[in-house]
Amino acid sequence: MAAKLLGDVVYLNGGLFLEHQIEERYTNITIPDVAFRHLFSLFTKYSWNLDDTPAGDDDEINPDVLGYIFEKYINQKAFGAYYTRTEITSYLSEQTIHKLILDKVNLPAFPGVTPGRHFDSVPDMLMKLDAGLCRQLLNDVLPNLSVLDPACGSGAFLVAAMKTLINVYSAVVGRAGFLNDATLNKWIKDAESGGRSIGYEIKKRIITYNLFGVDVMEESIEIAKLRLFLALVSSAKTVDQLEPLPNIDFNILAGNSLVGLLRVTDEDYKGHDLTPNLFGTSYREVLAEKNRLIKLYRGTSKYMEDLRAQRDAIEEKKREAKVTLDDILLDEFSQIKFEQSTYDVRAGAPGKANKRAVSETDIDALNPFHWGYEFDEILNGRGGFDVIITNPPWETFKPNAKEFFSDHSNLVSKNKMTIKEFEAHQVELLKKPRIRSAWLKYQSRFPHVSTYYHSAKQYENQISVVDGKKCGTDINLYKLFTEQCFNLLRPGGACGVVIPSGIYTDLGTKQLRELLFSKTEITGLFCLENRKTIFENVDSRFKFVVLTFQKGGTTSAFPTAFMRHDVAELERFPREGALSLSTELVNRLSPDSLSIMEFKSNTDIVIAEKMARFPLLGDRIENRWNLKLTSEFHMTNDSHLFKSSPGHGRLPLYEGKMVHQFNANFA
Repeated sequence: MAAKLLGDVVYLNGGLFLEHQIEERYTNITIPDVAFRHLFSLFTKYSWNLDDTPAGDDDEINPDVLGYIFEKYINQKAFGAYYTRTEITSYLSEQTIHKLILDKVNLPAFPGVTPGRHFDSVPDMLMKLDAGLCRQLLNDVLPNLSVLDPACGSGAFLVAAMKTLINVYSAVVGRAGFLNDATLNKWIKDAESGGRSIGYEIKKRIITYNLFGVDVMEESIEIAKLRLFLALVSSAKTVDQLEPLPNIDFNILAGNSLVGLLRVTDEDYKGHDLTPNLFGTSYREVLAEKNRLIKLYRGTSKYMEDLRAQRDAIEEKKREAKVTLDDILLDEFSQIKFEQSTYDVRAGAPGKANKRAVSETDIDALNPFHWGYEFDEILNGRGGFDVIITNPPWETFKPNAKEFFSDHSNLVSKNKMTIKEFEAHQVELLKKPRIRSAWLKYQSRFPHVSTYYHSAKQYENQISVVDGKKCGTDINLYKLFTEQCFNLLRPGGACGVVIPSGIYTDLGTKQLRELLFSKTEITGLFCLENRKTIFENVDSRFKFVVLTFQKGGTTSAFPTAFMRHDVAELERFPREGALSLSTELVNRLSPDSLSIMEFKSNTDIVIAEKMARFPLLGDRIENRWNLKLTSEFHMTNDSHLFKSSPGHGRLPLYEGKMVHQFNANFA
């Protein structure tokens, strides 16, 4: 009956249809047919398209729309992550990947020996392809290029990277077919064997060998893999061109990108190995066996029973290693206490936290991602990733009472309460045991992890010292990801990130600026204001940066653009509209903080250079009038000064939003 209804169904493999962990955990799950009937009835109302290129119809659903829905309605609320426009993902993919390709193929000249080879851009290179360069690109450069998104979400950057690589691959293969070169002809013949589409084979190679991603949400990982699979299937023009999908379960993984071991030595592993080990297996041998199994798994296109057995064998090896790796990580928490929050219901106030040592269970709850183990061949074998492109979460890492209690009260979610009203309502909510238990558990997640971020060697640039005072003690996830990207890049690797403008202005990011200036070459800093809703549900005045840099060397000057509103301008940056800003001028204008001043034109820079010849505002000069800068009253930090009712000696509070230019009684 099924064969009559469906016809010949091609075996697609790819691990996509293996039992999910939820199915394995809850074997008695049953879903009535009526639920699927309702679901399919909903689906039939839309036009489904495998290609990410939109047709412009309101009812169209394509892989890009799936990613948008996930980022907007799930990831945004939970982690402060936002859907990234294709103009940004495409720009960062091309800027970073193209640069790495050119670095590989450009050759220096040796007088009297070789004239060298230099291309100004990838399009320039593609116009001048010869047989030798095609062989180098197809057999060495392109297959070995590793691209990572450490906060991949639903895979927007991975899809953009795939498209960038497809364009290069396709141009090279197209040219190779006309060069009458035996090696290139064999490459094309092998790619088209079995009636396969050359486009299908190119995408498959990219997905299998070039793309890597990590995200803390398992749901996003599944969507990212699905989007890549759909992109692959869309390139097959007939059923005969379909073949089993690649197995990328160990390319795109779930885990906490910010907590975990970057590299592990044999000595560390041996000293913490908690598994029965009669033959004294070394860490190198553990890695080699895991890598062998994954290589075998990636190349398998047999039936599901064989695939499941291989996947389960790898997972078992990973579970065994995780016990030891987590124990090594636990050593980094040896001086850190877990603070269990408490609450005094009678007093209606927080109690004293119960402190204890961090345990193995606490480490496991963090879902650490051990980079040096999971991506050993890249981190240890190649020195790091070639390219990292990402839009990490922009959240401050600390409890957010308003966000938490908005899930438990409509009054809070309306966002119209004063601080005093919210605090009173919070006391009432915490009288309920279920809410109180959830709140205390939520609060307890932060202190020990924050201390780890402050003390871990891989995050030594998170705290800045300005005028002898520590700044930026609040942990922000985008700051951590910026430094982690630097850690994961190989020397000479290229990074592109989308982060708040605080990276170039805030006192708390001074040390990160020092890192970027002294240990990387900044290749672009493009600042956008959200006036045209580039990011939904973000204030229109909010500024963010599209930043690119290459690990290694130093930055003496870098191309910038500030206060831009149109994301389409990225396509021309830095060729057009860029201002060249020197780090020497930054040091003169902001010697203590290294904050970068925003300029609209070269004239502004000339004026600033003239101003820098004189003492800075706030500098203390003997025998002269001096200026001291302080901050104004703040309704959060100085909340004890503000009262909600009239009283003796109190003055009414007027805010800017109460003033209207045409109505004296507006307030």
